[in-house]
Amino acid sequence: MRHFQQQLATCTVLVTALATSACTTHTSIPADAYTARVVINNEQLPETYSVECTQVNWFWTIETLPKTPGFAAIIQTGGTIAPKVFRIDGLAGFTGSSYRATSDSQAGIKGTTFHISGTALGSFADRPTRRAEVQFRMDATC
Repeated sequence: MRHFQQQLATCTVLVTALATSACTTHTSIPADAYTARVVINNEQLPETYSVECTQVNWFWTIETLPKTPGFAAIIQTGGTIAPKVFRIDGLAGFTGSSYRATSDSQAGIKGTTFHISGTALGSFADRPTRRAEVQFRMDATC
C-alpha cells in the first residue's frame, strides 16, 4: 500500500508541474500578429486591420477580416519575392487594384512582416465613373 501511495504522490506532482508549466509557457507569436496597416497617397489610415494569412506553395495570400472595407494581396515567395495582386476595396473611399504586369509594385518580407507597395488603378466612391490612381503601401504581420 505504501508503494502505491508513493506512486500516486509522484504522479500528482508530475501532473501538477506539467499543468503549471503549460500555463506559463510563452508563445512566440508577436502581439501584432495577424494585423496590417495601410497607407494610401502618403496618408496612413487610422485603422489597424485584422488579417488572415495563408500559404499555398510559394504564394502567400493576405486578406482583411472582414473583407470589406479592406484589401487582398498575393505575394510570391521562394527564390524571388514578388507582388502578384493587390486589391483595395473601399479603403479611404477607393476601390481598385494593382497587378504586377501593369504596375510599379514591390514586395518584401522581414521576419513575419510582409510589405507591398505600388500604384493601384480604380475609382473613388464619390466619383465612381472617373478613373483614379493611388499610391499604396501595406505592412502585414502574419
